[in-house]
Amino acid sequence: MSRTTIAAIAVVLAAVGMFVLGARVLDRDRAALRTSYASERLRAVEQAAEALARDVEEIDEDLELAASLLSETTQEVVRERELHAIATIERAYLAAELRDAWGTTLASVVAADAPADVLQRAAARLDETVLQARAQPGRFKTSRPLGDDEEDTAWFRVFARSSPRNDGLVIALVVDMRPLLARLRLLEDDSSAVLVLGAHGLPAPASSPRLAAFLRELEPGEAPGLTQLLSFARARTSGTLVIAAREARDIGLPDAPAVAVTAPVLIEDGEAWALGLVASTAALSGQERTLVRRLLLGGGVAVALITALSIYFVRNARRAAALNERLRQADRLAHLTDKAEKILDHVPTGVLALTEERTVSAANRWLTARLGRDVLGADLATAFPDVPAARIAELEAMVADATASGTPRSMHRLELRLWGDTSRVNVHAVPLARRLGDVHALLVIEDLEPLRLIEERLLHSEKLVTAGQLAAGIAHELGTPLNVIRARAELTINRLGDHPEARSQKIVLDQVDHVSRLITQLLDYVRLAPPVTQAVQVEPALTAVAELLAVEAERRAVRVTIEPAPPGLPALQADPGQLQQVLVNLAMNALDACERGGHVTLRARRPDDRGVVLEVEDDGAGIDAEVRAQVFDPFYTTKKRGHGTGLGLWVVAQLVRAHGAQIDLDSTAGAGTLVRITWPAAA
Repeated sequence: MSRTTIAAIAVVLAAVGMFVLGARVLDRDRAALRTSYASERLRAVEQAAEALARDVEEIDEDLELAASLLSETTQEVVRERELHAIATIERAYLAAELRDAWGTTLASVVAADAPADVLQRAAARLDETVLQARAQPGRFKTSRPLGDDEEDTAWFRVFARSSPRNDGLVIALVVDMRPLLARLRLLEDDSSAVLVLGAHGLPAPASSPRLAAFLRELEPGEAPGLTQLLSFARARTSGTLVIAAREARDIGLPDAPAVAVTAPVLIEDGEAWALGLVASTAALSGQERTLVRRLLLGGGVAVALITALSIYFVRNARRAAALNERLRQADRLAHLTDKAEKILDHVPTGVLALTEERTVSAANRWLTARLGRDVLGADLATAFPDVPAARIAELEAMVADATASGTPRSMHRLELRLWGDTSRVNVHAVPLARRLGDVHALLVIEDLEPLRLIEERLLHSEKLVTAGQLAAGIAHELGTPLNVIRARAELTINRLGDHPEARSQKIVLDQVDHVSRLITQLLDYVRLAPPVTQAVQVEPALTAVAELLAVEAERRAVRVTIEPAPPGLPALQADPGQLQQVLVNLAMNALDACERGGHVTLRARRPDDRGVVLEVEDDGAGIDAEVRAQVFDPFYTTKKRGHGTGLGLWVVAQLVRAHGAQIDLDSTAGAGTLVRITWPAAA
């Protein structure tokens, strides 16, 4: 057997071994990818479960507060007033009812925006849930849905709790679960399906319809993966499992394996719920293909190197062969060298070839383009004139150490001024075991600046997300103490009667209602609630804003005027509350910008048929050009710490975009600011 044949066999065996090893690495990486994907989905579901548990526990806290207040009075008028206060605390509350120990209804209230017949439709569930609450004092009881999946009442549930005095009184709420379950839609897309399991172990309407229908009709022994998912959910345990592609296809997901996760919704003093998510791994196919390409590229490079070494070995072994054979081999080596140079020219890393005297004998295209000049024949100090001499000495010492030891040496995350700007780089000195012409060592420079910019953007995004979640959490936490303050204030008013102090308590009540409305609006902004639009007249809307700010403007000695609207100005297509919030925020910012004696102007006009232009103009301090582009970013503010949250203009921008409107800002430092909104006109 010739040496050529032996070399060929060695190359083949090396290639086979490389690809077998690569296949094992690929399987390991694929499993790790799916595990990471399942962990991310589980974290998202657990966070949603915690949020849902907090929302349901807030219902329990409202019921517990109402039961305590109602058990302290027997007056029907007072009880109806307290029930009305409870029924209007949250937008999701539709009706409230108080029953005595014999099941007799003592008082009932229906919310203004609830279906008129909601109590009649909920009668059976009210009877059932009230009996359960009376049988288990101190426990928070939840009913099954009021209707089938196709009906609106499928979202309605009854929550009940008995009086803490154990006097047989039970208060019950009919609750529309849609606002509480709205955030779960964020978990769902075309490649995933959500399961919401209520306290009675049945899929709630918030579940993905096809998944819910499939689980209801599931036969024993059918779809083992989905059966196990339902078992985990009913057991109220967290877990992850793999769903076969056939089962994923049955519930409307892409034809690929899926991961399923479950998390319990643990409710204090109440029955636990459960959330589940089935997410297709089809989205991972692209990442798997990337892994395969990297494997093939790495294997190909390794095989190419082995092949080159084998050719080199055969060439030396057959040195005495004919001249034409040597020429053919030389031509082959030249071809490989040309390919290697082309590869080095296109890699996104700087490569310098150094001679034994530490001068540059070659530089790849990437590095030459950034230096903007030819550095052939130059030493390192000349090639990089902006780098301090001490750092150049360190680089030369690293190259000398690498060539002396025959081992690559590296310096990581250096800040060097290599091509005009200071950049963070990794520098590697790679010695050559055998010289190639005048190349004694390679100096490889990795630019870390793009990676640093990406890291900064990711960090900034994470800060914004965390700050938004913190703001929503604080708003949620303020709701309960405000409800307690309001209930106590109402109780005090009832007991004071015509006493002069009753007026002060009513002022407290009005301010608590004002804060509660602000909190509700903040939560609506965080949850991105869609606007409910109607035709809104422009001039009354501007007048209402001016009246709201009249006291504050007088206190600051700033004049607020409204320019008369032109004749025939059409109404706006807008949510009245959100439109007022936009105008109040802009007007308050204008007041903040003005000194005493300043002037704020509100106006409306119609430049063409595209809509109505609303303008808020002030003659205040204005905004510097360098920060003007950031004023609509969340949590960005130019005010002193404690004088602004940075949410005002961000909220304005979100509301304007939600209505299909456009907002522009013109400002000159020291010359005032003009905010212009082009709003769609009502049809």
